[in-house]
Amino acid sequence: MTSTDRPAVTVVIPCFNQARFLPAAIASVLSQRHPDLACLVVNDGSTDDTSSVASRLGVGLLEQPNRGLSEARNAGLAAARSDFIVFLDADDELLPGALAAAARALAADPHAAAVVGRCQVMDADGEPLPALHGDVDPANLYEEWLSRNFVWTPGAAMFRRQALDEAGGFPPGLGPAADYAVYLRLARRGAVQFIAQDLVRYRQHEASMSRDPAMMLRATLAVLRREGREAGPPRQASISRGRRAWCDWYGEQIVHRLRADWHAGRRGAPQRRAAVTLVRHCPRVAVRHVARKARLTLASAWRRVTAALLRLHTLLRRRMAL
Repeated sequence: MTSTDRPAVTVVIPCFNQARFLPAAIASVLSQRHPDLACLVVNDGSTDDTSSVASRLGVGLLEQPNRGLSEARNAGLAAARSDFIVFLDADDELLPGALAAAARALAADPHAAAVVGRCQVMDADGEPLPALHGDVDPANLYEEWLSRNFVWTPGAAMFRRQALDEAGGFPPGLGPAADYAVYLRLARRGAVQFIAQDLVRYRQHEASMSRDPAMMLRATLAVLRREGREAGPPRQASISRGRRAWCDWYGEQIVHRLRADWHAGRRGAPQRRAAVTLVRHCPRVAVRHVARKARLTLASAWRRVTAALLRLHTLLRRRMAL
């Protein structure tokens, strides 16, 4: 593919109060070497200076009242006029050459609705964090996706705009898992291609939605319920296995978060809701940790009783010796 026949690409950046990260996200788009590239920031009702940052950096700006992430992405989808489209979170950054690699792969497969790749991970300051990617079977992406989302952030995906339009865009009401619903829908009909290449830097920080495992579990299970209704009986066993895998994955994270919150003295409504989510959706994980705690408690109690008996035995021997 020559530089003159590369399909046009629009990078949509939904932003809600992430102005501090927005300049780096925009810079990563504008540094891409692509001949027909547009960048559009969708300000989803931010109360910070998102709009002024976008205007100052000379990219497109679309403003709307706060309607949530899906609606912000869908507004960008409706405004885009390019054949290909990428949705970059405002706290992430495209890697050099990412758009060229994804566009090349998507253009080479006219039947593909999307191309997805891998991520690198960074902290709030942009410093690299370790990342372990599991193997992905490109011939069976749907089954892979049911039990794990190997596309960690939407910036690692490039869509055909028309195909995404026909799929209904990003479904509202699914919060941070709406992109997961789109991947499943497209993969179910074999319309996604995977490339084992890093395309985006995925930022981890305290305000990341992915840091709330209870919320992520509720959203993910909502996606799987929706998928079960749409996929029909032949897929139900696979969807059930996926549900169990997600409950184990996020259940363990909920337990660790609750334990950390307890030791830090955080014991309010969010912790109660997380505990309810754990017991309701992850009873196996809850029972496993309760049983482990009970074993540790009993072992500790037995050690104390044994120590007390030994002290008593020693005291009796001393008195008898007198």
